[in-house]
Amino acid sequence: MGHLYGFGLVVSVVLVQMLVFPSATMAKYYNVVTYDNCKHMDNPAATLSNVKVAGKPNAIELSATLDVTREIEPPVHMQLSVKRCNLQKEGCETYEHISMEDICSKIESNPILHKYMDVFNPPLSCPLKKGRYVAEKSELKLHMLEMFPIENAFWQMEFRFMNKHNQTMQCDFVEIAVTDKE
Repeated sequence: MGHLYGFGLVVSVVLVQMLVFPSATMAKYYNVVTYDNCKHMDNPAATLSNVKVAGKPNAIELSATLDVTREIEPPVHMQLSVKRCNLQKEGCETYEHISMEDICSKIESNPILHKYMDVFNPPLSCPLKKGRYVAEKSELKLHMLEMFPIENAFWQMEFRFMNKHNQTMQCDFVEIAVTDKE
């Protein structure tokens, strides 16, 4: 998903929680501890750098640079592995494995997810053209997540984005502490 590559960070907070986690009734604080490209990737089509994420109640503030070295044509598929740990980063266990086919079509048909693609300048799109995309202190409101039960825990996620030949185009690793307060 052209959207998907810078979108990995946005997805880690929005899409994953919409798909995986149970529903909460109180505000949550999202502390993104780690966001990085996977260490085992050789020659990715897209890489994130200068990533800065600040957690806020029901929101995050994102700054990042996405460099795309090869045009990325749909369909793009996503594989997501999620582990849940206690807040001390101990007792980690596999929580969920999710595979999604043709992620571009899912985002393009969902106006809520689609608006998050505009945090980058220029906005992300399918196909994703070669070039540099920048997000600067973009605030992403997460009030919609209050309907999902996201328990206080330390979450580890690995996103893999693959082309139609199942070759990994980008891989991101994210760690997020979710708590009821800062």
